[in-house]
Amino acid sequence: GNIYVDEALFRARVHPRRLANSLAREELGRLYHEIRGVLQEAIADRGTSRSDYVRPDGSEGSHQDRLLVSGKAGEPCPCCGTEIERIVVGGRGTFFCPRCQTAPPNEPCRPS
Repeated sequence: GNIYVDEALFRARVHPRRLANSLAREELGRLYHEIRGVLQEAIADRGTSRSDYVRPDGSEGSHQDRLLVSGKAGEPCPCCGTEIERIVVGGRGTFFCPRCQTAPPNEPCRPS
C-alpha cells in the first residue's frame, strides 16, 4: 500500500499532503499514469519484500530494489539530491522529496 503510494506520488511530483480535489486535470492524469506504472512494475517484480514479507512459495519479490523514496528518509533524492523526508499523513508514515514534489510538473525527474 503505502510503498506504492509514496513512489507514485514522487514520480507524479505530487506532494503527499495535497488533497485530491485540489489536483488539476493534468496532475490527475499524470498521477493515474504513475500509479499504473508503479503497480505494473511491482507485479512484474513479484512484489516488494521488506521486513518479513515473502510470497506463499517462500520467495521474495524484488521491487524494493527499484524504490526511489519509500523507506529512504535521510538519503539523497535520486533526482535532485535533496534529503528525502518522512512525514505522517492520515496516521501513516510517508516519504517524499520536499523539492521535487513541489516543483513545476514540466520539470521531469530523471533518476540516475
